[in-house]
This record gives sequence, structure tokens and C-alpha cells, in this order.
Amino acid sequence: MLNKNLKLLLKVLFSLALIGWFIKAFNWSEIILVLSGVKLGWLAAAVGWIVLAMVVSTVKWHAITKALGLKLSYRELWRIYWVGIFFNNFLPSSIGGDALRILWAAKLSGDSPGATSSVVIERILATTGLAFLGLLGCMFVDNPDQKLIFLFCLLIILTAGLLALVIGGKAPKFILASQNKLCLFLAGMTKHGLKAKKNPLILVSALGWSVIFQLCIVGTNYALFQGLSLNMIDVFKSVYVIPATSVASMLPLGINGYGLREGAYVMLLTPFGVPKAGAFSASVIFAFLVSACSLWGGWIWFTSREKKQLYKSESTTV
Repeated sequence: MLNKNLKLLLKVLFSLALIGWFIKAFNWSEIILVLSGVKLGWLAAAVGWIVLAMVVSTVKWHAITKALGLKLSYRELWRIYWVGIFFNNFLPSSIGGDALRILWAAKLSGDSPGATSSVVIERILATTGLAFLGLLGCMFVDNPDQKLIFLFCLLIILTAGLLALVIGGKAPKFILASQNKLCLFLAGMTKHGLKAKKNPLILVSALGWSVIFQLCIVGTNYALFQGLSLNMIDVFKSVYVIPATSVASMLPLGINGYGLREGAYVMLLTPFGVPKAGAFSASVIFAFLVSACSLWGGWIWFTSREKKQLYKSESTTV
């Protein structure tokens, strides 16, 4: 527990240090000027892209759960996904939202190993889709950063390896033979991995939905760029920049990407002529809109009947 709390403290301090540096380094009168000129119509469009991204994510997760034989409706997964996003944005770790999704899906389906497998596979394919779109974006600009190309290629290799491990259907014999609760759980995940392996077309379609989801995130940011009059960033440059900023926000160095995301926006947008104040403002507004939209997930959570049951089952779930 001490190590966990220490890691959390270090992450908080890291994010605060980065944000503090931004506060000191930037000319805030320029940022206020940029924000004061934001076009509300484009902000509304950005919110629309965020909601569409949630629709796409739920379609993808629904396809994966069907491949694993889980009886979960689109409506159930839609509600769970929104709550997971709420937890991701208002807890000091994105893992919290995934844990909630697993717990809730397991409660509804009665299949904890299957629910866990569905979220793990969904996360892996989401990262693979991000890397594919990032590589595609590198083709749209002159002299793309070679380090980004290497990073996206590495992500594809790593996620492909992880997916092969999850759906490989192989587990040590002592796990398959044991009646230990944890071993039974892992054996169950192995069986669900085999089910996914037998449905390759669904996995391919889920990967396609992952790319579409990332395009929705690009659309969100492009709307913000237009709303902030950052017209030097067109759609193609957005496809190049935004996947890289998403990777930066995933790094487990700060709290929910704060500080890292802002730094990535400034570093990647300024070479295209975007003022630092504009890049920083776009990042802050993006994080704010996503957090604001996720409040709908908070409403679902606090008004749900399943909440008490989940609290009771948490202590008994492996």
C-alpha cells in the first residue's frame, strides 16, 4: 500500500511540476486572448465528435463480447462505457475505469473471465488502431519525425504480441489442472481467448472500429483547431499530430496525462506555425470537454441500481 501511495504521489507531483512549468513559461495574456475568441459552433461540433467516439467504442466492445459469448446488450455496454470514462477522468488512473467496466460487465454476464478478456482485448486493439492511424498520418506530412514512425511501429509489434498471447489459448498445465480460484479465473480467460481466435473477422472489424474511434478523436481536435482559428492545421496534419499526443497522454508518468498531453500539443503543433498559446489552449479545452462529457457517466453511476451490488461483489471478485 505504501509503494502504491508513493507512486501516486510521484505521479501527482510530476503532473503538477509540468503544469507549473507551463504556467510560468507561457504568456497568459496571449492564452486569454486565444480563449476569448473561441467559436462556440466549433466547440459544439467537438462535443458531437466525442459522443460519436463513444458510440463507436461501444459498437467495438459489443462485437468483442459477442465473439466471446457474453450476453450483454448494446445498451448495457453503452452505460458501462460512459461510467468507465467518468472514472478514467476523475480518478488518478485510467485503470480505474477499466476495472469498473470489468466488474460491471462481469456482474451482468455472470462471467468474470470473459468480461476481463473483453476489456483487455478492446484495450489492445484500441492501441493498435491508434498506432495504425499514426503511421497513416506520417504519410500525410513532409519530413515526418522518424522517432514517431519508430514509436508507432513498435506499438503495433507490441500490441500484436500481446493479442497473440491473450488469444493463443495456451496456459501452463498446472493452471489448467488447479482448482485454485485464481487459476480457475486464468483458465477461463484462456478459454475465452480461444473463442476470440476462432472469430478473426470480428477481431479485424474491432480493429477497424478502433481506427474509426481515433478518427473521431482527430475530428474532435480538428474542430477545436478551427474554433481557435488555428487554420494552419488541416485535417491531414491533425491525423499526424493527434495520435502522437494520445500516446504521450498514455505514458504512466503523470495523472491522466495532465502535463504530458499539453507538452505534446505544444511540441508537435508549433513546428506547423501554431503559437504556443494556441497549442496549449487546444489541449486544455480538449481535456475539459472530454471530462465535461464524461459527467454523463457519473450521472449514470450515481443513479444506477447496480452500484450497491457492485460494491458487494468487489470483495469477492478475483
